[in-house]
Amino acid sequence: IENMEATDGKYQKLAAEYAKIRAQANVLKRAVLEEQNKNGALRESFRLKEASLRRVEQEVDSLSFRNKQLEHRVASLQDDLDREMKRSKGSSRQPRNSEIHTMTNDAVIAEELQKKIVENAQLNSLISDKSAEFDLVMERIKTLELQATEHSDTEKSLRREIDTVSIRNAELESKIVDVSSTIGSEDGLSVTGSDHTTPLHTNSSSSEERIAFLEKELNHWRTQYEILKIGDGLIGAKLLDIATKPADLAKGPSNGEADTREQQVYGHLSKKIEELFMAKCRAETKLTSYMAECDSLQNALEILNTDMQERALKQEENQRKLQILEDDNYVVVRNYEEQISVLTEQIINLSDQLAARR
Repeated sequence: IENMEATDGKYQKLAAEYAKIRAQANVLKRAVLEEQNKNGALRESFRLKEASLRRVEQEVDSLSFRNKQLEHRVASLQDDLDREMKRSKGSSRQPRNSEIHTMTNDAVIAEELQKKIVENAQLNSLISDKSAEFDLVMERIKTLELQATEHSDTEKSLRREIDTVSIRNAELESKIVDVSSTIGSEDGLSVTGSDHTTPLHTNSSSSEERIAFLEKELNHWRTQYEILKIGDGLIGAKLLDIATKPADLAKGPSNGEADTREQQVYGHLSKKIEELFMAKCRAETKLTSYMAECDSLQNALEILNTDMQERALKQEENQRKLQILEDDNYVVVRNYEEQISVLTEQIINLSDQLAARR
């Protein structure tokens, strides 16, 4: 009875621990699903930002092409202006119509230069807008990087919790094996004078050792039963000596009392063995269910670990692509700013030359 109470206590503890582990597993599953949703949102946002960066790159390339055209046009105007200045110096005494023609050309050049200045101002304004948009994109990228770092930390903490749950699961399986061995030691109680047969639990790998242990327990309980029979016989003999009735009358009742006592002891032990047998069957059923659920939980944990590793690899790949895009955009913007600066200086010099000529 004490062994059964201890076994029930162990099973209650195991059931409580298993319920706790299942609750933790459910919490981890919800956390993983949330992380998957967040990672999906981050991937979608990253895709949109990548598309926006590609559009900005295309616009920058277009502006670079227009900038080169403008540079060529300004260089051509500069050459024309130099030729006109040389021509005006060499032919200052030409007729009036030549001066009118030169003034007309100067007016055309000035108008063309004014148009280019306006176009350059528009380009500068567009560059400012694109720079502001690029700053916003970079700020958003930094925010996404921060969120990715936070999600990475969350995944690491979830992995640590999964490792803890796995260790706890291993301890629980070890305890289940110990309880299975304890239940196996009680199988000897079911082998008595009755005709009941007990199905052995086949989950243990050492079946031969278990059979030897069961035979040992069977011999132990048989010995206890013989001791009880001998003690009952001694009590009957003492009662026979103390009796004051004639020997012929006392003999019959003593034998009858001994038989009755033996039947009571046999019936009591048979009843206890039946109860232990039923309790053992219930315990084996619970043990089988617990082990199946533990296996299912272990498989779920392995799947979660695999998913987390895949997400970590995807996140590293996204970080690498993002870094490449940032480097490319930085180089393109820097080159474009240098080109705009050179073009602005050329236009200022050309304007000064026209002003000095007038």
